[in-house]
Amino acid sequence: MMSNNKICTIIIIMLVCCMYCFSSSAADAKEKKVYRIGYLEPSPFWIFSHDLEAIKKSLAEMGWKGRVEFPQDAHFSPGREQGKKALWSKRAEELMSRKDIDLVITAGTDATATVLKVNNGKIPIVAISVSDPVKSGLVLNANDSGVDNFTVRVVPDKYKRMFEIFHDVVGFKKIGLMYWDTKNGRTYTNLEDARTVAQERGFEIVEYSKVSESGKAEDCLLGLQELVSQKMDAFFIPSLNCFDWTSSDVKKLLDFLTENKIPSFARNGTRDVKAGALMGFSTVDFSGRGKFVADKIIRIFQGEKPRSLPMIDNAIPKISFNLLAAEKIGFNPPFDILAASDELFQEITLPEDRLVK
Repeated sequence: MMSNNKICTIIIIMLVCCMYCFSSSAADAKEKKVYRIGYLEPSPFWIFSHDLEAIKKSLAEMGWKGRVEFPQDAHFSPGREQGKKALWSKRAEELMSRKDIDLVITAGTDATATVLKVNNGKIPIVAISVSDPVKSGLVLNANDSGVDNFTVRVVPDKYKRMFEIFHDVVGFKKIGLMYWDTKNGRTYTNLEDARTVAQERGFEIVEYSKVSESGKAEDCLLGLQELVSQKMDAFFIPSLNCFDWTSSDVKKLLDFLTENKIPSFARNGTRDVKAGALMGFSTVDFSGRGKFVADKIIRIFQGEKPRSLPMIDNAIPKISFNLLAAEKIGFNPPFDILAASDELFQEITLPEDRLVK
């Protein structure tokens, strides 16, 4: 007959085995789980789609191919046309109320702000392609999102550096800025950064704020004409829909700048520089951004809280420069900018996916 001690030992061993089997089966279930990701953007924009594709590619390269899916019935892009903005909140509420979504990606400042307003505090939210999360008020600061289930990529002083480098190269006296006259609209043109650098360096800013959010090239052409009449001698190409090649005749706008000998800095980088802008930060390779966000997503699915993840991306900006564009406007670039440029183009090449062929 077994002693009480032996019986207790056997019971303990059985309990340990049961706990091990339970934890193993739970781990196996988690390992086999396919995570579903919802997506919201205000309207189609080429940077949004490039960022999203880079994230998907990075997830696959990190061994998560087949473990995540992006269901079409949870992918929303309502549009910026009059009457469609109400759908932003409706789609955001829909995503936040779904039980089959494990994470939501928001593309751009507007979509992110909309989702945060209806945040249920449960579904993780990862923002991409946000112009300036700190100045937009989406986060407390560069190190703390302020919301437990929210994280975003932050590049400190990126846009301030754009104006500084552009001024170093061109030495303009009056830079033209164009924007929607809303908080987010001013962020897409980085008006606050421009004003800071203008005060530090002593150049003037001439502004045009009557463009519509719908992004018609004709609206922005009127703006450019107004800015030229105000004697601008440089232009900062903003992140507005009228400068999105997939939805607007951007060539018409760049041609106008070239005809008026106006050097330009493209906020969205390589795509515009190849097509005729003078210079910008290189954006031809989205892989770094994709890996940064994909790593966040994986860590969230592995149990980490979004707010606990680092947001700062200290990637060094690369410069893109178009020599033919410089020749067309009669600009003789200093040798040091050519030596420092990571991309030098000697011809003008329009995007293949442009709206107007």
